[in-house]
Amino acid sequence: MNARILKLIPVSLLIGAVALLAGCKKNEGSTPPNAGHGGAAGSRGSAGIVSAEKNSFDQVTSKLDEGGSFYLYLSTEQALSGLSKSLGTYSNMFSQMPVAPVLGGENIARIFQVVGGLIKDSGVEHISGFGASSIAREPGFYYSKMIVHHYEGQSSGAMWSAFGKEAHSLKELDLLPENTAFAVYADLDVPLVWKTVESELKQLHLPEVDQALAAFPEQFKSQTGMSLDDLLGSLGGGYGVIFTLDQSKQVTVPLGDGTMQIPDPGLAIFFKVKNDAIYTRVDQLTTGNPLVAKMTDNGMKTISLSLPLPLPISLSPTLGRIGDYLFLTSSDKLRQDILAVQTGKKSGFKSTAEFKKLSQGVPSEGNNFTLVSEEFGKSFSQAMQGLVSAQAGAMGGQTKMLQDMISSNSTAFSYSVGVNGSEGWEVFGNGNKSMGSAVMILPAAAVGGLLGAIAIPNFVRARNMAQANGMNVGPRGAAAARSPQNACIINLRLIDAAKQEWALENHKQNSDTPTEQDLLPYFGPGPAGKFPVCPAGGKYIIGAISEKPRCSIPGHVLP
Repeated sequence: MNARILKLIPVSLLIGAVALLAGCKKNEGSTPPNAGHGGAAGSRGSAGIVSAEKNSFDQVTSKLDEGGSFYLYLSTEQALSGLSKSLGTYSNMFSQMPVAPVLGGENIARIFQVVGGLIKDSGVEHISGFGASSIAREPGFYYSKMIVHHYEGQSSGAMWSAFGKEAHSLKELDLLPENTAFAVYADLDVPLVWKTVESELKQLHLPEVDQALAAFPEQFKSQTGMSLDDLLGSLGGGYGVIFTLDQSKQVTVPLGDGTMQIPDPGLAIFFKVKNDAIYTRVDQLTTGNPLVAKMTDNGMKTISLSLPLPLPISLSPTLGRIGDYLFLTSSDKLRQDILAVQTGKKSGFKSTAEFKKLSQGVPSEGNNFTLVSEEFGKSFSQAMQGLVSAQAGAMGGQTKMLQDMISSNSTAFSYSVGVNGSEGWEVFGNGNKSMGSAVMILPAAAVGGLLGAIAIPNFVRARNMAQANGMNVGPRGAAAARSPQNACIINLRLIDAAKQEWALENHKQNSDTPTEQDLLPYFGPGPAGKFPVCPAGGKYIIGAISEKPRCSIPGHVLP
């Protein structure tokens, strides 16, 4: 939270919040003060006060663990019930503001009506309470729960259905390589989300919005070559990310005047699919591209792109379907590792002692999971320490402060599963951080953001220097660089990408044509970028935004 926001919070509110949390925490062996009253009006407080308002205290706290390091209950039904209807008051208030004549009173009313409809259709008004607890299984290792509660039978709305309606076996865990450092998976019904948003936007009855909605499917098809219905119909309702760290291969990352060693990272993005529609379209789009290699491995078709860039990490984006999942991996090796784990040819993260410890007491079925391994935390901490050391001269007096912040925050690791049950969302997890101490992770995250802002410009400068010095970019990249035709095609792609970015940032039309000077900022830091030069001496014709850039030499043409 930044300092400006903190200044807006009254000291009295902070004191009150601390007092509230202290009051919510239970001592070991204590009994819920209104246990046995069903959370209805008539529940008793610690002083024998009978609640005149219905609440979900008993339902929520019965799912939490007492006697631990953190315990919290918050009733929300009084605040959220009828929220969509109460927006009418804010609509009237907003219509009296100076901006009202610009938007028009009728449009303001429609906007609030749509917002109210989204709230109602989302199911937020059914949230009756929130609870959380943490208890130590052993010193420094905590079992935590979190509940977003609704009463039985009150599960209508997108938030109770778009992210998974019923718990299922988490087969996605069988995709994680043994060296997985971070992974996340979640059910998500994209067609349902799109249908809900589209339906509510139509209720605005604004010509501009109606025109945009009517034109969007055709625009989507013209840009992708695939209909929106085909895309939505091919999605299987699940999405995830896998991040790996290969300790057996250390890579050198340039930092300022020095370097830093980190484990070779790998990244995979995957989503469930019902058919090959998306893969087939990508296959069509990449036909004839000299940088694309297509192959079949154990009956599986893959598309791999060679990037002739001087990067220290393994990077050759690969698309392939593995069972019910479509994967985009940072390298073909990672795709092969995932396939080997799924087919049982290699042990995965599930077989490790770390996972067995993290998963104890956590449901094997659910709708989502999040994994942060101990190795991820260690590597992240080491990377931050390296960044601080490399930038000590530039940061001056801030170096000691950052080093202290990093050392004072132990690395976090955890595994949690979310379940959509009969009474709302429940999350179960184990890790080395209690919910009460989770706020201590924020300074470490802030340090990471700050150091990233310092490191990325240095990395870019190092990359530009390497390009200028003709750094070796790997077998495929080197081969492409040696071919004048392929090198020219790469340049044409860079020019085309720069054109599109220029048009987007400057709100240009398809008929507008940029100059070389206009595009220079997109070929390097600041306005001093260097416009690509054809290695065979050809002359580039930039052309309008709707046209592909061309080279004067025959054969030097974008596919």
